[in-house]
Amino acid sequence: MKRYSTGQIVGFLRALDGQLREPLEIIIIGGSAASLAYGVDRTTRDIDTWGGDLAGRSKAISAARKVSGHDIPIEVAGVADAPAEFEERLEPLKLKGLVQLSIRVPEKHDLVLMKMLRGYEHDLETAAEIHAKHGLELEILISRYLGEMGHIVGDRRATDLNFLALVERLFDESRLAEAERRLRSR
Repeated sequence: MKRYSTGQIVGFLRALDGQLREPLEIIIIGGSAASLAYGVDRTTRDIDTWGGDLAGRSKAISAARKVSGHDIPIEVAGVADAPAEFEERLEPLKLKGLVQLSIRVPEKHDLVLMKMLRGYEHDLETAAEIHAKHGLELEILISRYLGEMGHIVGDRRATDLNFLALVERLFDESRLAEAERRLRSR
């Protein structure tokens, strides 16, 4: 499957904006959000969105693919989990020249928690790059994980291990011990 750079994604989104005849607001999540909003130097296979009505925009999306020269899949994410209140913290993505298209992305801690859930190496690498470029606060990660992610379906022990692997990658050993203690005391 083809992978796309930040520049290619931006080109596609600008082309999509040019094809829209009425306003469209989308929430971009995943690797595209990490790349566009936080400068993560990774390519991505698609543009995942959270909710929204892309179905009625298929003609504009097809035209944008032709205009931009990039056949980037853009669709509502089939499976995605997030902190319960992340929508209240969404941040606007400022791309010059957009008229009809309004884009929002998860706040950096929320995005990292969303990426952490699967526990894939490339997701942890993305989290580490966001941390290196924008600095994450452990207290925010812990409080959102404990307070807003209880609804996540699946094995809680596996999710906890993914969270601790994230903390271990981003912070020093004493901070990992702190996170482990907080998880045990919930």
